[in-house]
Amino acid sequence: MPYPQERASRIAHVPTVMSPAVSDALKRWVTPSVDPPKERPHITDRCMPIESLATDQRPEPNYAIAFDGSNQEVEARAGYPSVRVGFLQIAGVYVDIPRFLNANSTGLVNARELERSQKTQTVNSVLPGSGVHIEGMTGKASWRMELARSFTDAGIDDFGTKFTLADALMTIHGTLGHPATSISLAKCATCGSGGAPVQLVTTAGGNCSDAKCGARMELTDVLRLYEEFAEEGENILPLTRAMNIAERLLLISYLDGFYKASPVSLARGIFITDGPLAVYGPIAPMKTRFREYWEALCAELEARDTAPPLIVGIEKTGRFVDHARAIQQFVPEGNVMMLDTPYINRYITNQSEAHFYGKDEFYGRRFIYRTRTGEVLVVTVPRVPGGPPYEKPEKGSDGKFLYKASEDFASYPTLRATLEVLDLMQTRLYPNAVIPVALAHSASSLPLGTGRSVLTLLAQQSLGVPQNSISLSRFKVQGPRHR
Repeated sequence: MPYPQERASRIAHVPTVMSPAVSDALKRWVTPSVDPPKERPHITDRCMPIESLATDQRPEPNYAIAFDGSNQEVEARAGYPSVRVGFLQIAGVYVDIPRFLNANSTGLVNARELERSQKTQTVNSVLPGSGVHIEGMTGKASWRMELARSFTDAGIDDFGTKFTLADALMTIHGTLGHPATSISLAKCATCGSGGAPVQLVTTAGGNCSDAKCGARMELTDVLRLYEEFAEEGENILPLTRAMNIAERLLLISYLDGFYKASPVSLARGIFITDGPLAVYGPIAPMKTRFREYWEALCAELEARDTAPPLIVGIEKTGRFVDHARAIQQFVPEGNVMMLDTPYINRYITNQSEAHFYGKDEFYGRRFIYRTRTGEVLVVTVPRVPGGPPYEKPEKGSDGKFLYKASEDFASYPTLRATLEVLDLMQTRLYPNAVIPVALAHSASSLPLGTGRSVLTLLAQQSLGVPQNSISLSRFKVQGPRHR
């Protein structure tokens, strides 16, 4: 580590660049996600035109709701000990599909009609980072309390009454139409006590049942995000986890709202999340809750003779996106590629072909789709009526891997309709993009540069930390203009 103000020589990198050990090592390495398979049949044999896919009977979708989020952790005070604050912004964008498609009926896009075709709902939150806490509480306890508060306060009111992220969390822990009244925690976040007696928490919180502890417990402790909180340094990882689970719970808020208000209208919607239908890290066990909610919803709609909604996750970055772009030329336009587990392990994740991929995080399965305009999308779609999207690979008596039900296109009857809608809503604003996701990202993005400076100044002024020479009064917040 350098001394304060110490600077490296401008040519200090030369020994590393000239080192034979470094250059030899770099030549030995490969990147499986961006190096396509040498055998083209490994790709084309897994592809199918979407016209060949079976589809369920459903009306034409007339609305799309896309979800995206953004987060930033700013340093209110540099140096040691640093003071950090995390900001979250989640957006749900409703798009009227017929109105959107008719916005260019004259050959030119009607900007006003395009604007009328969309409505935006945003959810904002701020969480304490390292070096800041609630009076009388540790940093981790403060983070837990503020996370619970943000989930209890943030929500939507599109269906007449407020439905918070905490309500959505209780919904997936209950049964369809009957949210849980309490949630069982695996352990107390303070003392680690679990098992007997059972730790129960409600939306109002709770207390540890261990007589020696009795510490306060929060509803969001079930997510276990506090396990990744750092009392010193950055907390961008738990902040990102909180953003991701908030996006998924916002989706549940809308699904449950439509189900209660008008179940038949669910068949006319497509719900799009940024990123795969998966949850990672300490919140990975929530994937079972999401899957069970989806299966219950599908069963109830089937009993009403109503098609399930279209749900899809779209990825912008990552190794699956890198791989999709690498093999793009081998996937015919209008074709979808089944990514069976042995293929994923061999060509994308560099694991043994028998590795059980996706068992812990996913409640949907990934596909690669080459649109009719030649773009490429990595999408995740759930099984209908349900079931695990990934299963453990097994070999038959001939030594070949057996084809699992989760690797059968027939297990995804919503796939064709989903891809057809995405075909209609592409945009050339960004590579391989669709309009609803682009709108949701635009609505949720916390900008860098000036935006980050404003958030930093907001944190500094609120916490009483010495500020930079500029003031927040220089930045005027303007509302929408009415014409």
